[in-house]
Amino acid sequence: MARGPYDPNLPQNIRLAHEIPTRARPVETAPSQPPGLGQQVGIRLPGANFQPAGGRGADVIGDANIAPGGVATLVTITVPDNLRLIIVGIGFDTDDPVAIGYLTWAILLGPDPAPSYEQMLAAVGSVRQLSTIQVVVGSSQTFTVRATIAATAPITYRFICRVRGWYYTEREGGI
Repeated sequence: MARGPYDPNLPQNIRLAHEIPTRARPVETAPSQPPGLGQQVGIRLPGANFQPAGGRGADVIGDANIAPGGVATLVTITVPDNLRLIIVGIGFDTDDPVAIGYLTWAILLGPDPAPSYEQMLAAVGSVRQLSTIQVVVGSSQTFTVRATIAATAPITYRFICRVRGWYYTEREGGI
């Protein structure tokens, strides 16, 4: 029997791309949204290094006019009970670029300075492009950015600070 050219339009050559079984059960699907701050499924990475599914973002901007030799609080964040806060970026700006040279800043966790951020120069990041930092703030704790202006500053300057991070929870247990 000789075979001719293949014709896909002949009835014996047509096949359904997706044949539907006659006794199919409904497909069980998981919800498409993360479960929020509750239980997570699968591999869990540490919340201090990677924003977990359901973590809430924190992006806070504050400002103050500070006189020469003065001290002011630029940003204050109080962490809610049962959550932690990780700060991953900070930046400063001012109306006059010369003013940044007179600014030093510190991060306080409650009344105490955060390790490594006791008295820093302001030449880190900007409000648009934050500098990378990492500060973990515990539950019910207060995070504060305190600015100090050198006494040699000629006038009062306005300083702006922006911090970014996320709130998260850590759950003990397996997957």
